[in-house]
Amino acid sequence: MKKENYIFKLGSLFIGFIGVPLVLFFLGDFEKRTILMEIFSLITILGFTLLISQFFTSRLNKTLVKKMRMANVLKIHKIIGYTFISILLLHPFFIIVPKFFDNGVAPTDAFLKLITTFSSLGVILGLIAYACIIIFLITSYFRFKLHLKYKTWRNLHGYLTMFFIITGTWHVINMGRHSNTSFSLYYLVAVASGIYYLLRTYLFKTSKK
Repeated sequence: MKKENYIFKLGSLFIGFIGVPLVLFFLGDFEKRTILMEIFSLITILGFTLLISQFFTSRLNKTLVKKMRMANVLKIHKIIGYTFISILLLHPFFIIVPKFFDNGVAPTDAFLKLITTFSSLGVILGLIAYACIIIFLITSYFRFKLHLKYKTWRNLHGYLTMFFIITGTWHVINMGRHSNTSFSLYYLVAVASGIYYLLRTYLFKTSKK
């Protein structure tokens, strides 16, 4: 495959995880809110979709590794991962910050309600996904200090990714303000493709052996 063709396909991959969500966001018939809240929503949506793209910008993508070398692939993977995991860590605060600018519920009351509403399945799934993000960040950044063997860390990373994606997607579809039918179908197709990609590399390969 020529380098130009491969770069085009790599660009098409990112268009799928940036361009498509942008189109769905701006063409969707959603309730209009303040510019600040819309910006926070868009940042969160792109943060989530680009984390889904991590399935395809890792060592799982053998063609990508072959054309760009493992070191370059890992560099892209780390940049996307650390950047957008950090963004999703701020997700609860994106919900709370606008409370400082209206006369409704106080920000502290809203935050306490957010993290203690265990009667809502969507909230519980969100808290589980958030815990996965924290474990992701700690085990990735401090892998050597935690003395994790590479194989142990890789398996933890892979299974934790699936757990996060499943709970996170369920949370987004269940509670997301912009999760209409089009967005929900997009999330399901993207996540199903990513999980299949992961299982094809590990589980199916192991079964075959």
